[in-house]
Amino acid sequence: MADKVRVGFVGAGALANSIHYPCLASMPDVELVANCDLIEEKAKETAERFNIPQTFNNYEEMLSATDPQVVYVIMPPQDLFAPAAAVLEQGRHLFVEKPLAMTTRQAQMLVYLAEEHSCLTAVGFQRRHIPALTALKKRVEERGPIHQATVSFLKGGRNRPLDKPAGVYGGVIDPLTVDGIHAVDNVRFLCGGEVEEVSARVRTRYMPGPYANEISALISFSTGAVGILSFSYVSCVSVFRAEINGRDVSAYVDAASESYIRLADEGKEVHDSQEFATTEGVSGDDESVNWMGFWHEDRHFIDCVKEGRQPSSHFADAVKTMELAEHIYRVGT
Repeated sequence: MADKVRVGFVGAGALANSIHYPCLASMPDVELVANCDLIEEKAKETAERFNIPQTFNNYEEMLSATDPQVVYVIMPPQDLFAPAAAVLEQGRHLFVEKPLAMTTRQAQMLVYLAEEHSCLTAVGFQRRHIPALTALKKRVEERGPIHQATVSFLKGGRNRPLDKPAGVYGGVIDPLTVDGIHAVDNVRFLCGGEVEEVSARVRTRYMPGPYANEISALISFSTGAVGILSFSYVSCVSVFRAEINGRDVSAYVDAASESYIRLADEGKEVHDSQEFATTEGVSGDDESVNWMGFWHEDRHFIDCVKEGRQPSSHFADAVKTMELAEHIYRVGT
């Protein structure tokens, strides 16, 4: 067991059970040593499913009793700060889902704690790790730097009634910060460098309440790249797509459907996006984690822990994504 990364979980909810538990359980160099949830039955059911030897309903007891090297805290953002801070103060490496915190001030405090205690950290921006995206991004960059990237995240449909406000988790947080943040982060990831200029239009359409649900932005980066962002909570069921343009080359990615790359001198190649998924990964009822970037995100984090290097979406980088979202709100409203 010495060569395995010891992982403990805080949270045994639906997201953790559908994504992070199965991804980590599929990795032979990971040992799931314990989990914790306030609802004891949920923790026990999850532990039984994934062969986890110990369960707790108090994360401080879990940390003390099992001494995990890595902790996944998979909780709603309003409940995240206290357990995340406790993990970092004990010098343990930490993964959390997006968003990193309710506010940038909270996020900056977690960055401070991580740096003070030499912790490796990651935020769940799994769309950076979509296999089709990373493969086609690499092919575009073989011809030179990306000069334009368009990212669209469209959500809505039957699961989001138009007669209720767009707030998430009972209205404690707005949809761009908690959900559309994927699109904000992906624009940063594809364009690289630092944000130099932002123009935006932020609107609330069809739904009552103060939260914006339709956001468009044009962002200039220090690399010379320009990012175009579109986020909507009142469109189709769920579409996430990216278009990447470089020197005599364009690529289009829809991880749940089709991707293509068009080369000026070679024509167009069309692919089923699932073709890019690794032969490793999760087997079972829901293998979408293998082509939507979840398995690759967790694999990246575990590899970084083993190699002692910061993951690409470490906390200090995630703060920049939160700051860009705030910038979009400031200039767009």
